[in-house]
Amino acid sequence: MPFLNVGDGHQLHYQIQGDIRSATPLLFLHGGPGAGVRPADKELFAGLRRPVIFFDQRGCGLSKFSKRLQANTTTQLIDDIEQLRAALTIEQVMLVGGSWGSTLSLLYAIHYPQRVLRLILWGVFLCRQQELKWFYQQGANQLYPDEYQQFIDTIGQPDQPVQAYYKLLTSGNSDEQQAAAMSWARWEAVNSFLTPGRQKIAEFCDPATSLPMAQLASYYFVNNGFMEDDFILRHCAALQDIAIDIVHGRYDTICPCVSAWQLANAVSQARLTITPHAAHDASEPENFAALRALLQRIEPEE
Repeated sequence: MPFLNVGDGHQLHYQIQGDIRSATPLLFLHGGPGAGVRPADKELFAGLRRPVIFFDQRGCGLSKFSKRLQANTTTQLIDDIEQLRAALTIEQVMLVGGSWGSTLSLLYAIHYPQRVLRLILWGVFLCRQQELKWFYQQGANQLYPDEYQQFIDTIGQPDQPVQAYYKLLTSGNSDEQQAAAMSWARWEAVNSFLTPGRQKIAEFCDPATSLPMAQLASYYFVNNGFMEDDFILRHCAALQDIAIDIVHGRYDTICPCVSAWQLANAVSQARLTITPHAAHDASEPENFAALRALLQRIEPEE
């Protein structure tokens, strides 16, 4: 398996689908933070002629690390993307990402606009305080009060749930950490789909994936994503020459549609498709169909 040593005790696992010399590749940025590349993510790119690069961000998936949270910040994740691009000697990429993957896509494009040919995003997350408050404190809890009660019962501190989870996930014993991770993952799963079935919830709560995601997500969010609030919208000028396609579920309760709407209105070349009967996840049927159509539209000529 190929790895890229990015220093600080981190080695990133990456995988390439197709021939990256044949056309400008798609670079997939997974969500979380800490979700890693999942089998379901790859289904979106199945059978495409355009090459695709997948990689697991620091501290998750198949990537290697000495300490998961050490030397793990948003700035370093952006630098990792640039190191991977340079290591593969690729001039430009098309970034594809949803949720936290959309955040990283936008941030990389702001810092390296000359390296980005196109952005394809969904579940837009600008990592603002208002979005974090909506999902973890006051917003989504109004739609899922029963599930939210379970979410806060795990920590017993509803006034600052993210901080309480972070403390439990990093300083509790192994059983406490795993229980907290499963609770964190369940709250995410319930909000990711219009009708989340038992299988989907079980997949999210798998101990192998829920613990790194919960630890990394809570760590990033107690640190405000390691960025100034509203950074992306205040730096949209750097994105004006990049084609941006956005797919966003009308009933996305993790990342409310207003963020995608504001981004689309701030960038001249952005095109927003609101899927009327979809929630957050890319696998939601309307989201998946819209994203596949976009990817097929930019396929290289045979």
